[in-house]
Amino acid sequence: MSDESLSRGERTRETILDAARQLFIQQGYHGTSMRQIASQAGIALGSLYNHFPNKAEVFRVVFIDNHPYREIVPLLLTAEGDDIESFVRNAATRLLRSLDNRPGFLNLMFIELVEFNGAHISELFAAVFPQAMEIAQRMVRLGQGRLDTIPPPILIRSFLGLFFSYYMSGLILDPVASPEFSEGALDQFIDIYLHGILVD
Repeated sequence: MSDESLSRGERTRETILDAARQLFIQQGYHGTSMRQIASQAGIALGSLYNHFPNKAEVFRVVFIDNHPYREIVPLLLTAEGDDIESFVRNAATRLLRSLDNRPGFLNLMFIELVEFNGAHISELFAAVFPQAMEIAQRMVRLGQGRLDTIPPPILIRSFLGLFFSYYMSGLILDPVASPEFSEGALDQFIDIYLHGILVD
């Protein structure tokens, strides 16, 4: 939505959420106060409370609005490929590119898991699950006659889980591990997803 189409109140709310996201990423949840959020947003503290009743609600909205799955799942719906192999390759590449464009999201995810015990995950799941199932159904269609009998929810969970772990392990290992950990790794992960690790 463009700035021109937003009301003044909506623009203020977006400014608050952007300020809060930056502060949560830099300082954590408990290290950030409502006063700091208001100051970073350039508004009075009272104005902040007109938009959000408390800091927990600010975080909830920041987490739901900024989780990469909100962007990744619709992006995967547009992945290219006329067969299961090319679709998985294109979808995995798109997923990883999207994660690279959101470097601060891991901070928000860890705050959610550690400080909120995953309290907002169900809301996020409800928002993205229907589209995620569309991706799984497309994979089933593209793999017709070749795909093992895997329930579509497990198919998409395994896809997101494997390539998210690829991204996470790369962040941790690539700076310190030998080149063997990263050379050709994406192609190998894609091959493992499609064919497993056992020789037929």
